[in-house]
Amino acid sequence: MPLSSIQAQKDIGADIIIPLDELPPHHIDRKALEKSLERSHRWEVRSLREHLKDSQTRQQAIYCVIHGGTDVELRTKSLEYLTELPWDGWAIGGSLGNGRAELKTLLNWMMPHFDTQKRRDKPRHLLGIADLESAEHAVKSGVDTMDSAYPTKLARCGTLMTQNGLIRIKRGQHSKSYGMKIDESCECSTCHHYDRAYLCHCFKANEPVALQLASIHNIHFMNKFMTSMRTKILNGEL
Repeated sequence: MPLSSIQAQKDIGADIIIPLDELPPHHIDRKALEKSLERSHRWEVRSLREHLKDSQTRQQAIYCVIHGGTDVELRTKSLEYLTELPWDGWAIGGSLGNGRAELKTLLNWMMPHFDTQKRRDKPRHLLGIADLESAEHAVKSGVDTMDSAYPTKLARCGTLMTQNGLIRIKRGQHSKSYGMKIDESCECSTCHHYDRAYLCHCFKANEPVALQLASIHNIHFMNKFMTSMRTKILNGEL
């Protein structure tokens, strides 16, 4: 299964390949976490070997996935073991804690370990995190890239991202918000053509287009947010 995952990602032309790993829950006991860590390491090594067979002709990158939950000893063990292998970048995955506070604590002590001579030149990727508070902290901590279904997951639940916080568009208070954009500063196609009242109606009527319109808005908002992060970095503000 780990090898077929690599081949599938190669076949679809993935720019960054992520090996198959095991994602344990945050409340797992330490013995089970150790077993999960060793299993993921075995899969990742096999995946790397499979990738390297044609890595020169394919020109695709492969990142390791550093595991260990919030256990400092196991997370450090995973980092030190995997960063000795010829990956193209480092991904931080597995259980990242129970909530934003634990994620911040994890990144605060872990990210400096990537500043050593042999690790600092490769990109650092955070898996599965993209709420605004966590994303901004991750960037400040030294994370280069991240991925998450967060914007579209919110959209499917009828929650829209704005400069003033989240909007639950299904609530009755939006049913008569005629002419009111989701976010006055947004220039996405959804905000350009539709108001809050229409989106509220679409969600209430279970119209499939509601999911599409909400997703377009949230993805646009997230892209704009990350653009602002890059600008702050270039201006020396982050």
